[in-house]
Amino acid sequence: MACIICRNSEEATIFGNLTKCKRCGLVYFDQSSNRVNPQDLYQEGYFTGEEYLDYKHDKSIIQKNFSYRLREIVKFVKSGRLFEIGCAYGFFLELAKKQFSAAGIDITEKPTETARRELQLDAKTGDYLDLRLEDKQDVFCLWDTIERLGKPDEYLAKVNSELNPGGYVFLTTGDIGSALARVQGKKWRMIHPPTHLFYFSKDTITSLLAKNGLKVISITHPGIFRSMKQILYSLLFLGKARHNQWLKSFIDRLDIPVYINTFDIMMLVARKI
Repeated sequence: MACIICRNSEEATIFGNLTKCKRCGLVYFDQSSNRVNPQDLYQEGYFTGEEYLDYKHDKSIIQKNFSYRLREIVKFVKSGRLFEIGCAYGFFLELAKKQFSAAGIDITEKPTETARRELQLDAKTGDYLDLRLEDKQDVFCLWDTIERLGKPDEYLAKVNSELNPGGYVFLTTGDIGSALARVQGKKWRMIHPPTHLFYFSKDTITSLLAKNGLKVISITHPGIFRSMKQILYSLLFLGKARHNQWLKSFIDRLDIPVYINTFDIMMLVARKI
C-alpha cells in the first residue's frame, strides 16, 4: 500500500498489524490485505455497547465537548455554512445550527434518522464521497472521524473543492506522537483497528492537510468530558467476552461528568490556501 502522503511504498510493520511509512512516518492499518466495510462497523450497536456504553444517553456530557469546539470555531468564523462529516446523532449540529446554516452526513442509518426525526436536523445518511453539495461551505468539521476513513486523502481533496476561498477545516484525532502514545506503545487506547485506520502525528496530519490545499494554523491538545460510567465501561468491560452483570448495573448509574486531559488528542484548525 502506497503512503497517502508521500506515495512511498517502503514500510515497516509495527505493533503486529500496523504499518509505518519509512519516509514520512505515517502509521496506518494496511487495508490492502484487510478489507473493511465501514457499514459493518458503524451501526447502532457501536453506540450501545460495542464502543460506547450508551452514546445517546450521554448527550449532555458529549455536548460539553462540542460546546467548547464551537466556541473555538467562532473565533475564526462567525457565521455561514457549516458541514460536519461523521455527524452521528447530530449532537454537534444541534448546537452549531444556532450559529451557522449547519448540515452533516454519516454512514450510520439509525443515528442520522434519529437526528432528522427528533432534532429536525439536515443529517444525511451515506458516504460524503458520494455526496455533491449544492453550495460551497465556510466550515467543515471532522470530529474523531479522519482516523476512521479508508481514504482520508480523498475526503480532504473533496472538502477543499467544496470549501469557499479562505474557508476552514476543524478536526480532532489522536496524536501518536504524544508522550502518552510513545510510552504506552501498542497498549495506547487509540490503537484499535479496524475502527481506527490511520494514526497521525502533528507532522503527518499537517502534511496530509497541506497536500490537499489546507494550511494548519493551530494545533492544540484539549481535554474532554466523559461520563464516569463510560470511563469505567471502557476500562473494565470493552473488548471482554464476559461481563460481571452486577458491576455493570452499578456502573450504569454513574452519570457523572469527568474532565480528562491526557494530551494525546489533537484539535487542528486549517485554512484553505
